[in-house]
Amino acid sequence: MQIFQALILNDYQDAPYAEWVKIKRKSIETRMKRLFAYRGDIVICCGKTNSVSSNAGKALCMVNIYDGGPMKKEDEEAACIGWHPDRKSLYLKDWRKFDTEFLFAPYAIKKNFQGIFALALPDEFILTPY
Repeated sequence: MQIFQALILNDYQDAPYAEWVKIKRKSIETRMKRLFAYRGDIVICCGKTNSVSSNAGKALCMVNIYDGGPMKKEDEEAACIGWHPDRKSLYLKDWRKFDTEFLFAPYAIKKNFQGIFALALPDEFILTPY
């Protein structure tokens, strides 16, 4: 079993953020007023409760958070959200997909699901580049 860092995004009716990361349309993730110190590989999961797509409750892909900072006006298109002075940008690269879709379950939750949490993945799951 391997432990990875993970982050939950939701697929809302008109803003399927998790799906947009999965298909590489969204290459900047944003958060209001805070910026994660974490840099490195992270599993993108789709929230189960607030999501309206078939991705709900699934681990979708792995990306690398390689940088971050205050959101810039020019980040809007890649972030799929409008600029706001309190919004922070996390820049994503190195997309990898799982060989099979699966429901995720948190290994350990230290905070609420707005933050990064640990996710246990069985060794048989294979990641391949897009």
